[in-house]
Amino acid sequence: MTAKITPSGEEKANPLLALTVRDFRRYWLALITQVIGQQMFAFTLGWLAFEITGSQAKLGFVHLCGFLPQFALTLLGGVLADRIDARKLIGIAQINAAIAMSLVGVTALLGVAQLWHLALGAFLWGLSAAIDEPARASFFPRLLPRPLLRSAVPLISMAFGGSRVIAPSFAGFLIAAAGAPVAFLFSAAAVSTMIAVLFLVRPANVIARSHSSLLDSFTENLRYIRANEAFYRVIVVALLHATLAMGFIHVLPVFAKLLQVDSRGLGVLASAAGIGALTGFLSYSWVQSRISWRNLIASALTIYNVVLIGLAFSEWYWFSFSMILISGLCHAYFLTCAQVMLQTLVEDRYRGRVMSIFALVWSLMYLSGFLLNAAGEWAGPRVALAGGATIMLAYVWLSLVRAGALKKVVLAPKTS
Repeated sequence: MTAKITPSGEEKANPLLALTVRDFRRYWLALITQVIGQQMFAFTLGWLAFEITGSQAKLGFVHLCGFLPQFALTLLGGVLADRIDARKLIGIAQINAAIAMSLVGVTALLGVAQLWHLALGAFLWGLSAAIDEPARASFFPRLLPRPLLRSAVPLISMAFGGSRVIAPSFAGFLIAAAGAPVAFLFSAAAVSTMIAVLFLVRPANVIARSHSSLLDSFTENLRYIRANEAFYRVIVVALLHATLAMGFIHVLPVFAKLLQVDSRGLGVLASAAGIGALTGFLSYSWVQSRISWRNLIASALTIYNVVLIGLAFSEWYWFSFSMILISGLCHAYFLTCAQVMLQTLVEDRYRGRVMSIFALVWSLMYLSGFLLNAAGEWAGPRVALAGGATIMLAYVWLSLVRAGALKKVVLAPKTS
């Protein structure tokens, strides 16, 4: 089954239109708060792991513990999202996340936190994300009319990118002022906001549930994606990008040490990605109306990996800040392009499963953090980061740019 494609140059989607829908607006504000809590937890977890152990390999191990449940169960989460009320799945996931953050916070508060406590917290959080991400992707389109979906997707992406401006800097200064335990407990309170808001929103439509076996549902989804080359190409490049390059954010504690800055300096560095991402989300509609969809994806990925190479060998704090900011900008353009296409065109009965495969991006980012930290322990952090970016550049230009299916922007929504 091939999705309908239309030439580039169609009308822009105004992201503010989606916010006129009350239930979506409530959900979106709760999502921002939830993501701030998640990113504060990830930042504090990495900082404390490196502070306790001083080992880049052990820092990578913590990220690996977050990756394993996400990678193993995200596809199952997508199948469940097409079979079970996504609101219930999101609620269960956030309760589990709040418990994990609180447990790590209490051990740190009591002064008994060890590496295995942090690894367990990362594992439980990864388990929550495996259920939450595909359920969320399946749930929010049901809060507003389908014609507004193209307006809503950039806002969802903005919730993640914009939160990255606030969360790392706030966490860094909170750690310096009150300690890591307070940052962990604040994170738990933030993710709990979504639990309350789920009781206030009412999905506007109900989709038909799949009654086939889990295995049949999964294989049917793979056939659906493979039959649409545009879907297939975008998902493959997103997963490879996540594995080789996106995990650089989890190597920043090491680069902060190389640049001789404390948790506050590290927080500012990490927030640069959020500033760039927020800029990208705000300017996405303007840029996309002037650059073809394929060229925007290829250019964003190219520049992203070039600046990572610059970051790898930077000796100057503010140059590093600038490189991270540009990477965030390019990352926003790429992810928004990909998600607008997928969410606009995918049929409702496949939405949870298709978006669960795309959601592997977020789990593979933790694998990327593990790989970059493990390679950094062996070859040095600079060589490891530059190596991953170089491989990604080669793939973009040898495979993605030549893909004929990406020559046209896919915009026309397809009904189920």
